[in-house]
Amino acid sequence: MFPNTTVRGVDLFPPPVKWMPPNCILEVDNIAEEWTWNEPQDLIHMRIMIGAFDDAEWTRVYQQCYDNIRPGGWIEQLEASPYVDCDDDSLPEDNILRTWGPALSACGKRAGRPLETIGMMQDAFRKAGFVDIHEKEYKWPLGPWARDQKYKEAGTVNYQHWMSGMEGWAMWLLCKFGAPEPWSQEEVIVYVAKLRAELQNPRYHIYERARRVWARKPFPEEIAAREQAEARAQADRRAQADMRAQAETETETETQTNERVYIKREEE
Repeated sequence: MFPNTTVRGVDLFPPPVKWMPPNCILEVDNIAEEWTWNEPQDLIHMRIMIGAFDDAEWTRVYQQCYDNIRPGGWIEQLEASPYVDCDDDSLPEDNILRTWGPALSACGKRAGRPLETIGMMQDAFRKAGFVDIHEKEYKWPLGPWARDQKYKEAGTVNYQHWMSGMEGWAMWLLCKFGAPEPWSQEEVIVYVAKLRAELQNPRYHIYERARRVWARKPFPEEIAAREQAEARAQADRRAQADMRAQAETETETETQTNERVYIKREEE
């Protein structure tokens, strides 16, 4: 669609494809390590990185994104929640599907790899230095229960994604960080089988929340203007603090003077 654009895809494992467009490059690499690409990027897009990094690695990844995007370029990230949600009470409160999100989220915290990526993107973009931050929420159906044809098709695709992926998502987390003690592989297999059986129930109007956040790297003049504004604001805060300190000192001096006068009068 964009023949004059070079698209570079990066993953930890080789992609299962035999043909690619001539302007597409797929590489095996770890973005948590130091980046070796020399040319600045116009757009960096990340998706479904939930649980990929610990907090320090996330900070490094976002900083490297910022450093490798040209001024005026954009970053975009799309993530989903591990929780199964339902708006119309069609999913019973005691259904096993409701245990999936809490169980994996707790394991992620114990592993030092939080799964709440969906909630931290905006703040992480801001801390890295990006501006013009935007956000859009989605509800991804689980199964073909939606009436709208677009969402019905999306739900079918997402259902297959979950059915094929759940065992892999859960195995390492539950076998390493399950509570009150790590699970066995057999326990994980049985648990996932029960989840899959419930996912097939067409009466459950269930979905997972997703969020897309995108932001822009500021131009040098924007950064300079922001730094000047921050310097002025800091100077104003210091001046106000000095004025308060001076007022407190004058009040204390006046109080001490009044006390000395009062004591002198009593002595007389």
